Amino acid sequence: MNTAVISLLPLLFCVVWSSPLYYSQQGLQCDMPSKASRFDCHPDPNPNQGNCVARGCCWRSAADTMLKKGHRNLGQGIPFCYFPQNYNGYNISSLKETDYGYTAVLTRSAPSGWPDDIKTLAMEVRLETAQRLHFKVAYC
Repeated sequence: MNTAVISLLPLLFCVVWSSPLYYSQQGLQCDMPSKASRFDCHPDPNPNQGNCVARGCCWRSAADTMLKKGHRNLGQGIPFCYFPQNYNGYNISSLKETDYGYTAVLTRSAPSGWPDDIKTLAMEVRLETAQRLHFKVAYC
């Protein structure tokens, strides 16, 4: 199996489809390689530190950034409330190699706290060319 694709599968779905409510604040890995790596954990209007922490996410406000860096106008378009690096919302419970790529079943690791959690997902990954990856996700 292609190890690059295998290691990419959890990343694709852990970040996009998961929620951090089951993390303790002590175990969060909030240092990101760059501010552009932050994935918004509080897409609702008016995020604040209290709501962010209640979701188990990392909080870095523009004021925190400006105080540390001594810059102005930082933080535009960068989420203040974001998923930690060690976030894991789904686990791969079944992974099979196919003639064209892989299929996998993803199962929810913990409740997200959002309405209508999707407990199980089916994913198909096709390696169409050396430069193109195609994937589909469906409810089970």
